[in-house]
Amino acid sequence: MEGFQKHEYGAKAKGIVENNQFASSSSLRLILVGKTGSGKSATGNSILCQAKFESKLSPQTVTRKCQRATGTWNGRDILVVDTPSIFDEKSPDQEMYKNIGDCYLLSAPGPHVLLLVTQLGRFTDQDTKAAERVKEVFGPGAMRYVVVLFTHKEDLKGDSLDEYIVNTDNYRLRSLIQECGRRYCGFNNRATGEEQKEQLEELMAMIKSLEREHKGAFFTNVLYADAQMLLRQGGGTREERRSYLAKVQAHVTNSDNWSHWLSKAHLRVKNWMLFNTGLSFILVICILILLAILINLCITQGR
Repeated sequence: MEGFQKHEYGAKAKGIVENNQFASSSSLRLILVGKTGSGKSATGNSILCQAKFESKLSPQTVTRKCQRATGTWNGRDILVVDTPSIFDEKSPDQEMYKNIGDCYLLSAPGPHVLLLVTQLGRFTDQDTKAAERVKEVFGPGAMRYVVVLFTHKEDLKGDSLDEYIVNTDNYRLRSLIQECGRRYCGFNNRATGEEQKEQLEELMAMIKSLEREHKGAFFTNVLYADAQMLLRQGGGTREERRSYLAKVQAHVTNSDNWSHWLSKAHLRVKNWMLFNTGLSFILVICILILLAILINLCITQGR
């Protein structure tokens, strides 16, 4: 398992470059995202079928820095990056930006999948914020690579996860599932043997389908290009590392401002419609009439 020590990119970065077969096109790179305590580390261990990440029940955050571990699945190299509390709702600080920078460095040149981990039956405001943070950390396009993974699948007691999703009255969860293209699966992180194998096969089948959808392309952005540049330089000079962290901060801040603006705009429209039901109905009718007129004009001109 690898992780960057605080403010010591050099030696670690050089080692990653020299031994990074996971940057090849045939490898599979996954990043575990989501709020603290959702079961990211345990999920990483389930995927690798080995206890590579520290995972235990604790009131404190167990994972305090980005770490990566590797394994294989059906002959294919797999890299899993576990993340600390960078997706929690809190005031940003330099440690958070450094952890985000580490996440990029450890998963360069980019992940094939972002696994958004959440506990079954406990999707809260914190989970909603964590999903928004994914967009802030990676950019809006990242949601096209997200798979929602529910831990504590055993709580279904044999019932269908599909039925749970269809029947949930949690509007925020339904919206997230829709935004992610209805890509989700469930894990029992205490499973062993055939049960563990079956749930992993289900996840890998979903990932394979997602890769086909993207024609084998993984997620990347400008910051990943910067991370690769720093890795090629063996961690770079002190000034280059400082410049990289400044780019990380600028990227997250810009994404945060855009995401915040969109969220506020969406909330204002939603509240206006809730408190102006009559006007909303009239507005919808007007839009439909306008569309009908436009369609009729197109048909008339076509003749």
